[in-house]
Amino acid sequence: MSEDLVGRLGERLRTIAAIGADPEGGNTRLAYTEPERAAHDQFIAWAEADGARCETDRAGNTVAVYREGEPYFLLGSHLDTVVRGGAYDGVAGVLGGMEAARLTGDRVSAGVRVVVFAGEEGARFGRPNLGSAAAAGLLDEQSAERLRDAHGTGLAAAAAELGFEPVAMEPWIGEEILCFFELHIEQGRQLEAGSARIGLVDAIAGSVRLRFDLVGRADHSGATPMPMRSDALAAASELILAAEEVGRGYRSTVATVGRIEVHPNNVTTVPGEVKLWMDIRDIDADLQRQAAATVFERARALAKARDVGISGEVVSDQAPVVLEAWPRMIAHRECAKRGLTYQILPSGAGHDAAIVARRAPSTMFFIPCVDGLSHSPREQASVEDIAAAVELMGAVMVEAQKSVAGAVG
Repeated sequence: MSEDLVGRLGERLRTIAAIGADPEGGNTRLAYTEPERAAHDQFIAWAEADGARCETDRAGNTVAVYREGEPYFLLGSHLDTVVRGGAYDGVAGVLGGMEAARLTGDRVSAGVRVVVFAGEEGARFGRPNLGSAAAAGLLDEQSAERLRDAHGTGLAAAAAELGFEPVAMEPWIGEEILCFFELHIEQGRQLEAGSARIGLVDAIAGSVRLRFDLVGRADHSGATPMPMRSDALAAASELILAAEEVGRGYRSTVATVGRIEVHPNNVTTVPGEVKLWMDIRDIDADLQRQAAATVFERARALAKARDVGISGEVVSDQAPVVLEAWPRMIAHRECAKRGLTYQILPSGAGHDAAIVARRAPSTMFFIPCVDGLSHSPREQASVEDIAAAVELMGAVMVEAQKSVAGAVG
């Protein structure tokens, strides 16, 4: 393993971590904000120093062309974060993609491009994978129009302020892509528990994002007897517990309420309105749909029992995807050659690879993260693990080139 590779990765990780550094710890580079764009600008500076040609599409996705030509290999991830996120989520995949592009050089005759997708995290607008969905033609104007952040700013307005129009762009992800490679921290504990250094991902869980509006009656907390109350927050609490029960009731389902807004949010007022956002995930599409339907049924019953108005809507619905087997089989052989311990596993987290996979062959490599922590200032991974994954990714590209030689010509 090259010391230059390890050193460059470490230095660049620190550089990106300084962009949007939060005074309370971690990094905050939300979708379609200046900090996210500053990280893209740093990517451009590095890629152009490598001799790559860079371009940014109307959704804010930045592509560096390391080797001209079609069809081409596409590598990359994202640079936006959740609020006070970690230094490795997305970043490892972008930097790793750049290094793999450098490493392969003239060893492949196909084109090689590295992408930084915009707005992968759903932290700001409630829907993830905005940039990759636009590039794949999966972001329609009607659904995008409903997306608002906590301050009421719409996706279109936020993007327009930076000069972008995600829903108006011409999709470009398609058959010209030989394979998309995304390197990522696992964001879980399976690799660490099994002492594996590489994860070969075979499937990516789907995600249904739901939003519920609960409307009761705001009353004085001291003057309103308990039997006369229409407490929206108490009803919301039951709905949150119902979601947890649903998540526990299915084999591979997880259900999470990670954001709530309470009005009027006074200690002496019975809460009159609550908004909450729910995330239901599964690698089984049928179970995912069934879990969401069950939550809506529970919400209707709860509204009647508590005399509270409850309305819900689907903010986004992404089905699980099974990734292409052939890149994983090549990676399996290359791991064996290198003595790399690996594990085949699904991803419970969503990724841009799940979007690209709907239009082109895609594969993912995981590396361990300490104690499985992610979306946290305490997120940490080994630079040596990233470097090992980079070398593996480059080797798989070279071997894949042989498999698709006819397509490349």
